[in-house]
Amino acid sequence: MRRLKCSVFMYLFLIIDAGQAFNIIGINKQMLYEYVGNVLVGAKPQDEGHPSPPTTGWIVRGKLTLQRQSELIMAAALVIDDVTLNNSGEKFLQNKEMYPPYKPFKIVLSNNTGTISHIIFKEGDPIWSMNFKRAIASILQFQMKSSGAFVIDELGIHGKCQTEYFISNKTNYISIRKTPELKTCTPYSEAVHVTRSNVPPNTCEFDYQKSVIIGNEAIYGLLPHNETGYFLSMAHAKGTTLIHTFESTGEAQYINSELLLNFLKETSIDNPIDIETSMASEVSNLELETPTNDPTGGRNFQQQETLIADAAGLLDNLAEALESTEFKFSEPYDSTLSDVIRILSQLDFESLKKLYTEVDIGTSYRQETIRNIFHEIIPRIGTKASVFLTHHLVTTDGKVKPPIAVQLLIPMPFHIFELSAELVHVCQDFLKIGPDRPDVRQAAILSFATLVYNVYVAHGIDKDQFEEYVQKYFNLYLNDRDYEQKMLYLQGLSNLQLGNVASYLEPIVSDPNENEDIKFMAAWTTLALADSRAERIYEIYWPIFESRNASLELRVAAVTLLLISNPTAARLISIHRIIQSETDPHMINYYRTTVTSISETTYPCYQHLRRLLSYMHRHLPQKPEPRYWVTGNYIFDYRDNKFGIGAMLQAFLVGDPKSDMPVVAYFKFDTEALGKFTGQLALYIKARGLPDAILSTIKSKNNSEPFSFRSLKTLLSMLKAPIINPQNLHIEFILQMEGKTVLSYYLNQRMFRQLTYDNILDRLQQVIRTDSHINMQTVRWPFMNKYSVPTVLGTTADVLLQTTVLTSLRGNITEHRTPPASRHTLEIDARYSSYASVCSRSYNPFLNLDHEIIREQGFLIYIPFSIEWNRNENGANGCTRYSFIRPQNLTSGLSFKSRAVTKTRGLITKTAAGLFEEIMLPERNHEVFQLFSYDVPDLGVKLTVNTNLNELVKYRGMLLKSEFIENGFSRNMALSILMYIFGFTQLSSIHLGHDRNFTLLMFNDNATRVDGNTCVEDVLNTADLQGKQITFTLHHTDLTHNVEAVHKWNVSLDVQTSKKSSWFKIIGKIQRNTKDNDDWKACTKLTYEPLVFTKRPHTLNGYVVFGLATEVAECPESGSTMQFAARAGPSEHAHAFLRSDKISLTDTDFCPKEVLKFSPIPTSKYCKRSNFENFTSITQYDMDLKFNNMPAWFELWSTRLDHLVSALSAHKVNSLHMSQEINITMHTPHDYFWINVEVNGVNWRIYHIPFLYKLDSKFDASHELTYDSGLKRSCSVINGMINTFDDYLINLREIITNPKCLTLLAADCSSQPKMAVFLMPTSSSSNYGLRVHIGQNYFNFNSRPGNISLATNDDPVFIYLNGNQSHNVRDQPYQWPETSDYDFRVELNEQNILIVECSQLSATIQFDMYNILNFEIFGVNKRQICGLCSKPLNRMQNYTLCEDAAIESSNPLAATTGLIQNKSAAN
Repeated sequence: MRRLKCSVFMYLFLIIDAGQAFNIIGINKQMLYEYVGNVLVGAKPQDEGHPSPPTTGWIVRGKLTLQRQSELIMAAALVIDDVTLNNSGEKFLQNKEMYPPYKPFKIVLSNNTGTISHIIFKEGDPIWSMNFKRAIASILQFQMKSSGAFVIDELGIHGKCQTEYFISNKTNYISIRKTPELKTCTPYSEAVHVTRSNVPPNTCEFDYQKSVIIGNEAIYGLLPHNETGYFLSMAHAKGTTLIHTFESTGEAQYINSELLLNFLKETSIDNPIDIETSMASEVSNLELETPTNDPTGGRNFQQQETLIADAAGLLDNLAEALESTEFKFSEPYDSTLSDVIRILSQLDFESLKKLYTEVDIGTSYRQETIRNIFHEIIPRIGTKASVFLTHHLVTTDGKVKPPIAVQLLIPMPFHIFELSAELVHVCQDFLKIGPDRPDVRQAAILSFATLVYNVYVAHGIDKDQFEEYVQKYFNLYLNDRDYEQKMLYLQGLSNLQLGNVASYLEPIVSDPNENEDIKFMAAWTTLALADSRAERIYEIYWPIFESRNASLELRVAAVTLLLISNPTAARLISIHRIIQSETDPHMINYYRTTVTSISETTYPCYQHLRRLLSYMHRHLPQKPEPRYWVTGNYIFDYRDNKFGIGAMLQAFLVGDPKSDMPVVAYFKFDTEALGKFTGQLALYIKARGLPDAILSTIKSKNNSEPFSFRSLKTLLSMLKAPIINPQNLHIEFILQMEGKTVLSYYLNQRMFRQLTYDNILDRLQQVIRTDSHINMQTVRWPFMNKYSVPTVLGTTADVLLQTTVLTSLRGNITEHRTPPASRHTLEIDARYSSYASVCSRSYNPFLNLDHEIIREQGFLIYIPFSIEWNRNENGANGCTRYSFIRPQNLTSGLSFKSRAVTKTRGLITKTAAGLFEEIMLPERNHEVFQLFSYDVPDLGVKLTVNTNLNELVKYRGMLLKSEFIENGFSRNMALSILMYIFGFTQLSSIHLGHDRNFTLLMFNDNATRVDGNTCVEDVLNTADLQGKQITFTLHHTDLTHNVEAVHKWNVSLDVQTSKKSSWFKIIGKIQRNTKDNDDWKACTKLTYEPLVFTKRPHTLNGYVVFGLATEVAECPESGSTMQFAARAGPSEHAHAFLRSDKISLTDTDFCPKEVLKFSPIPTSKYCKRSNFENFTSITQYDMDLKFNNMPAWFELWSTRLDHLVSALSAHKVNSLHMSQEINITMHTPHDYFWINVEVNGVNWRIYHIPFLYKLDSKFDASHELTYDSGLKRSCSVINGMINTFDDYLINLREIITNPKCLTLLAADCSSQPKMAVFLMPTSSSSNYGLRVHIGQNYFNFNSRPGNISLATNDDPVFIYLNGNQSHNVRDQPYQWPETSDYDFRVELNEQNILIVECSQLSATIQFDMYNILNFEIFGVNKRQICGLCSKPLNRMQNYTLCEDAAIESSNPLAATTGLIQNKSAAN
């Protein structure tokens, strides 16, 4: 019997026409099904074991009638019984606004396959109702071609998709499961119907989680039927949308939807459904229609007038909130700005114009605020209407001011999502803006080019139309002769980027007669197109790269393009071979930094290059000196795959080979999150001749006595020295966003003179002094991703991730001047409000309700600032009186919080009495506790910090993650810290995974005023010392209770500093008084003496006395006292070495040990830092502290410290008496990797501390920074070997052929020379004398016999001034003129080194008076120096000036002859 049943079942299954799915309904039959649809929106818990946030959703129930009226026609009609809300359980029965789904619709079957061909709806059926019916028809679409599994293409609500079927027929019940592969759906791939974003996608090589994934499936149950064989018993469609917005951590949201049909009964058609009358003329397919202007799909269409009123009301609310000081620091969630953006996005052009008219009327403070916010929002909403309004405001003369027009134009093309040819056609008027509005014209030209590019990429215009605009921009470039305009049109071509842009630019680069700056800019513009033009790039740029005569800028651009265009091993090896023979250290450093930076980067767009260049990392040429950093390619980045964020800062630098100063700087800063570039900024600066322009401007305004150049000019003309004129100023400034130029400026010498014709600082100060009010608001929409993900019911659902930022700065600046006094008042109200949210929303069209779950984050900062200061200027002395005021009950600070919120809201019927709203918050799992609370009574305020423990734990986990630390940016500590801070900030602003509850607040109950005085008086000013007396007072007043001087502070400091060294002495007194007579006083004295190598270490001595201020004496005689003495210096090894018989630090004569007396020590190829750092490193630290009559709290903590140190001792110690004195010694033995530490006799040896930075006594951090950065340069002469500014070695003996001749070491060869340094050799020894010309003066120092080791500190040291006056600088330094502002000064330091300072050139000479000399200048002056020190930069034919030539000359060289004769006589 069982076998018979199976045979019958198989027979019935096989005789069914599998292609005709609707044979399950017989002709002239109708079937009634129960219809149940439900949607659920929710979120998973943040952490396992915690409760989930409340869910929200709805259920719709009804009856579906299907009638098979003919072979290919079926009628369907739905009756809604009720709609139930999940949370409240409230049921809503039929109402007239639910009527559209009741309209029947026609399902037309395909004649060939039996599948659904199309659908016909009733006329006037709204979109939401048609989509609902499309979903019903889609669930009725299934196949039964065969048993088992198979894949076919099938139409559905997402379009045509590959659909996998599995049919099980093991019993008389046939089960069918179909699963569409949504990734294959066209046109709605992955079931996402609309994707909108205001940030570009990361199309580079990047592995990231998708924010939204969707899966649909349907299950069918079929039972046997006597007539049709089988009938549909059940259909169950399920849809799941998973939202993973925070990569692998945080809260995951979901939208679940289900549609269930259950068979109720079958009957004959007694009352045919009317599907013939009032039917639409157009047929429809199964694809859901996406609503455009109306998000409800016609269910609750908002009239434009209503939207205008709502937008105006929200703008007014924003302005009103900016005037209030009542902040919700407990709930800093303000979605008003995002609501304004949403409503404005629904307005058409005429409505936006009408709203602008309302906004533009009025001059009140609030109206100005509303207008500012409106101007900020309009270019960012991205609709066609907003572009038309921008065009209307910009092109209509006088409609908006130029700054507002630029404000509208710059962000506009980056946010448009309704891209079309119509926009391009309308905005062509931007090219017609005249030169009378230069800033507007520039922004319009650049923005229009970006708009054309975006429309072309979006297929809004064809290639021919696009090429017309490329040709138009190129013609504009050719027809203009002004450099600034050429630069502008080049940037326009750069924004167009595609098509024949590169074809137009390449001839510019190849033209030998073209301007070098234009050629470089044209080359740089083609970077984005390099990968598509590899052959042309090689043809044009390889000869440039290979040529040593090409400019450094072009060679850098060439090697960059060659690498990007064809990143292959062959190309890299070719470049590597050229670099191996390269002699330019700038080019070598650029290649090295490019390889090292890219081979370690985590930036997604460089991963292919990274894998290639990593092979070359160990085949790099020798590293040049650090000062050549000015030409390089540096990348600092970080990436965190767990949180899905990253950032990259790249710096392209090109220096000037003559001055080694940076000329070109291109900075690129990209941030990414969730597979999007959340920010792409680039800044291009070219500044040539800027130092010369600034210096010439300063000198032209200097009213001091003229500095004579005639004598030096005559002297240098005898040597036929070149005249090096200052460089003409050339400044280019370009700002880019998302790879497109938005600002482009050019400044030349003439423009700079006009800008600085008057004192620019005075002009700026005059602007600041003008009484004015500040009312500035900025709106940012830094991140927005929106996905439309309709449910299986055909209803609208979407996911929105966005961040909006509103900043405001309001206040007043006033000034009243009555010379010499002035009174200033500054009142500032600064606010920052950020609202970030991730919202999963399902729209319930039956009840017009939005069901949402929102993860929202608010970041609120409020800083009020009210200050008044009075300045009384009296010569070098001046006092400033200040006053800060905080009103009563004022709270300021910041609040940073996030939470999950479940909302159900909407207007159920148009006649409803009010808005239906249901808001649910999850239970708090973590209590907030006060991390920090501190009263500051002297200022009348209280500080509090609140957070929750769970947040600290999560942040601790992130801070300890190795991915943040072990990235490629670890080479530079300062930038590492900055990038880390930025990463932490970015993570906090975008990653919304965990509940945050952090507040940092400052508040005061009573009105408070803090005022006082600050005075600085010059009491000493000599050639060596400078002294100032500084006084500071602070008074705190309670304005609420009118209590004067609640607290009072008086601080007095006498400060003396040395002009020649870092020596200083400070004598200070501090006193605090209160209204409760709890007075306190302290006195201190500090004296610091800098290190003198091998003679004296760094020393800091002083004392502090403090106690109650009840005594008459200035300092409390019976108070607590702490005396201290600290010392730091090199080891005894350095002392012993200098006293030894050893002559040199190395095995050559060009690094004698006498160089250790110089500061900094002159270096060369033969005398490197590594040769002397063991002698000059500070390895001995000592500190002695003594205490007397200390307070009880000190006794407590010193006793605890005593016990701790005693416990760590290897020997038994009863007491270390640390309450009386503490003696600390830290010594590092020579050539050992440990530190000996001793505290009050207790010793430890700490082994191997590799990260301990060694301080250097002769080449400290300031010297290292100035020399490595190229800020300062030095030329040295050591035993006859000259090491030039560019490390070029010259043997002085090969230059000096006649001992009676002067040899030019270095001279200022500018048009107004200030200094010249000559060496005066002798025939009897290798020593030499010195002759220095400074302006109209010069002096001679004669050479000395012997060597420095035989010299004593008592020998007189004579210089011969202007040939006839001698001066012993051992007795007294010499300076001219004898004022504090001298032109030059000659003196001996404590190391017996002759020091010559030239203030006019900011140059310094150190001379041991025998055969070691170091000439130090600022790097900015290097290009104007000639002489031996400047080789090979500024070469001369002759470097010597002999006696015969001098005799034939007139003054001042006649004095030269006498000077040489005096020298010979002295010898």
